[in-house]
Amino acid sequence: MKPIQPILLILIVIIAVVYFSRLRRKTWDRLIVIFFILTGAVLIAVPDLSTAIAQLVGVGRGADLLLYLGIVGLSFVCLLLYAKLRQMETTLTELVRLVALQNAISPEAEQNPEGEADPSQEHE
Repeated sequence: MKPIQPILLILIVIIAVVYFSRLRRKTWDRLIVIFFILTGAVLIAVPDLSTAIAQLVGVGRGADLLLYLGIVGLSFVCLLLYAKLRQMETTLTELVRLVALQNAISPEAEQNPEGEADPSQEHE
C-alpha cells in the first residue's frame, strides 16, 4: 500500500462521519453519499481498477476519467446550487413584499393614538 492511500481513506472516513452526523438526513441523499464513499474507498485501495475502467470507456488513464467525471459532477452541483439560490431569492422577495404590505401605514392610521386628527392639520 502506498503512503497516500491510508491518508485518503482516513479523509474519506472523516467526510462520511461529518456528513452523517451533521448534514442531510434524507434516505436518497444518504444512499448517494454511501455510493460515492464506497466507490472512492475502492478506487483508493485498488488504483489500477480506475485505469481498467477508464480504458473500457475509451479514456487513457484512470486519473483522467476521474477528472472528467469530477468536472461533470462539479458542473451539476453548481447548477443545483444556482437553482437553489434563485429559489431562495424569489422566496425572500415574496416574504419582504408581504411584510412590507402588512406593516404599511394607511393615511387613517397616521392619526395620533387617541384617534384624534393630527393637530397640525386642524388649522387648515
